[in-house]
This record gives sequence, structure tokens and C-alpha cells, in this order.
Amino acid sequence: MTDRDLVVRIHASLNEVEAAAWNMLVPANHPFLRHEFLSAMEIHGCVGEHFGWIPMHVGVYEGEELVGAMPLYRKLNSYGEFVFDHAWEEAWQRVGLNYF
Repeated sequence: MTDRDLVVRIHASLNEVEAAAWNMLVPANHPFLRHEFLSAMEIHGCVGEHFGWIPMHVGVYEGEELVGAMPLYRKLNSYGEFVFDHAWEEAWQRVGLNYF
């Protein structure tokens, strides 16, 4: 195993990452991980602070080459969920805990 100088960067938008470089890391049978899909979610307002889905995509770089990537979102609330968890959030708040 050789030593590699890797740098991890957090991207506030997928548009900060070159589409071709991102897509080279995505298996062909995973269309929802492709740059076009994730970028469209941001461009068309499906994710963002107003829904509690703040993009914080991870890029791992060797020099300027993207060698690893992961879509990542910081969640601030239950909006935009496929399954709403408002009851769980309220229960946590009643006992003085933060759910998010």
C-alpha cells in the first residue's frame, strides 16, 4: 500500500464539482447519484435551507483529481422527508432534547 496525499472538501453545491469527474465515480445502475440528478434537485429548489436539506457534498481529492465523493445533506427539520417524523421530534423536545 502506498501513501497518498488526500484532501477532503465540503461543497455547498454540487455545481462546485465538475460533472464528468463526479459521474466517473458513480456506478452505471445508480441514476440518483449522478451529478445531473443531484444538481437538478438544487437548481429547482427541491433541496436547500428552506426545506432543511442543506447540501454539504463530500469530495476527496488527490491533487486536483476527484477520487472519492458522497452526496451529503445537513438536516435541520422534518420537511422534505418521505416519512414525516414530527411526532418523534415533538417527543424529544418535550423531554428537553434536540432532535436535529
